[in-house]
Amino acid sequence: KAVVSTQSTGRRRSTQDVRERMREKERYIRQLIQQGDNIPLNEIRSLALSEGGLLSNEYRRVLWLKFLGVNTEQSVTECDITEFRDYTQVCLDVHRCSSRLKSDLTSREVLAIKSRLRNVIIKSLAEGPNRHYYQGYHDVSLTLLYVLGERFAATVMSRLCRTHLASHIRENLDETSQQMKLIVPLVSQKNPELAEFIMRSEAGTMFSLSWIITWFAYVLNDEDIIYRLYDVFVTTPPLMPVYLSAAVILYRKSQIMEVECELSSVHQVLHNLPQDLPFDMLIRNAVDLLEEFPPSVIKTLPIKQQEIILQVSRFGYLDWSRNWATKLLEYANTPAGIAITSSFLVGFAALAISAYSGRFSL
Repeated sequence: KAVVSTQSTGRRRSTQDVRERMREKERYIRQLIQQGDNIPLNEIRSLALSEGGLLSNEYRRVLWLKFLGVNTEQSVTECDITEFRDYTQVCLDVHRCSSRLKSDLTSREVLAIKSRLRNVIIKSLAEGPNRHYYQGYHDVSLTLLYVLGERFAATVMSRLCRTHLASHIRENLDETSQQMKLIVPLVSQKNPELAEFIMRSEAGTMFSLSWIITWFAYVLNDEDIIYRLYDVFVTTPPLMPVYLSAAVILYRKSQIMEVECELSSVHQVLHNLPQDLPFDMLIRNAVDLLEEFPPSVIKTLPIKQQEIILQVSRFGYLDWSRNWATKLLEYANTPAGIAITSSFLVGFAALAISAYSGRFSL
């Protein structure tokens, strides 16, 4: 009983210490915001990367705009959103984003949020002639809509299209695929055994696609954690999702390597991201990776063998290469292969039916 009491006391003290640190941090943020235009950008970045991030959306509304150089007078150009080339696809994705909406909203409130989200997406993309919508752009847009409101969300999304999201809004996702290929070489610098295990399984890096293009918003359920991660991504280089992906994989080494080293098992354990990860610690680990292997270095890291990766269109449909198809046919003769192939075919059929039906329901 004495041991239990001591542990309980220790937890209470630890919780109290965290609360006190957060109160002190909040006081500092308030003082910083009072400086107006004189807020040093390195101070914003330091706060975003440290424990708790920027703490609340009230502070994010000020500090994200300041860091990105967006003033309160800026706004995107008005346009006829129905003329946007990917209007139908945007409507489909907005219609399906209900899982991230609060459950207590009325039908009218849901429709209003979806209308604002559609405006943010299309108006921000319409700012440039070579900006293409991709599935996942709506997740980033919705996060910014929640934090910044419609007007500033559209302006910030437009700004991010020139920087952090530039690789993803091309006509295809080739540049995004190249970013995904950097994850395993980065892991191999810290844990060659784990990297070799992943490569030997031929699981590829498709598991990380939604992490990279949505800044983890698609795979996390807790909006506060999503906002916390966006503090990091807004204030760091565009490749930061790659570093965080590597940090997550390194942290989950034991879970990954305890499964059978084959495609379906490894892909599944990588793809199913736990919701209770210690993200403050993982952010610190990702920052350490960034400092040790900056973007100028990461692209030159060695990899022991050519990694298999699927080419992905902007709307998430898979374009199977001949080599991959051959390997899949060989793999399909195994019991695990039969299961994963059947699952893929059923899922693809459901996706096709959903897209076809949705097309005519708008």
